[in-house]
Amino acid sequence: MQSEILKENDVNKIILNLMETKKKQVLPSPKNNKKQNLNKNDVKSTIEAFFKEQEQIYKAEESLTIKCLETEIRDKEKELNEYYTYCQNYKQTYKNNFNNIVKQTEEIKKELKDMHIEYIDSKILLENKRKIELESMLNFYKDKLLDIKNQWENKTFCDENIKNIVYDILGVID
Repeated sequence: MQSEILKENDVNKIILNLMETKKKQVLPSPKNNKKQNLNKNDVKSTIEAFFKEQEQIYKAEESLTIKCLETEIRDKEKELNEYYTYCQNYKQTYKNNFNNIVKQTEEIKKELKDMHIEYIDSKILLENKRKIELESMLNFYKDKLLDIKNQWENKTFCDENIKNIVYDILGVID
């Protein structure tokens, strides 16, 4: 039974041995300290390399962004210049069309004025022509009426009604 039952002293020794082995594994040895120092240097150099790499990535992204912006700006400037040229051409075309319309309007006004003058001249000529025709007709009928009057006075024409009509007409004419 003694062999089965461990003495308290033995159990304590076993526990102490186990703890010491664990301590040796947990606590670094002087060789491990050098590795840790190397690891710190490695970590430092790795971090520096990482930051340099990140800085290069950011610089590359920045230069790419700047190039994209410059390209976009050039495209927009080109588009703006093309639109400006289009507007200038449109303005010139509009100005030319406007000037042509103004010239045509002036020509039409001049033609209308000339036509109005021609109309007035034609109207005056027509009125004069009608006046001359009416005067010639008046003179013709006046002569006829005077002939009738002379015949009446010579007693060759006997109707009293016609005599009164002739005198009335001659009174109006003179």
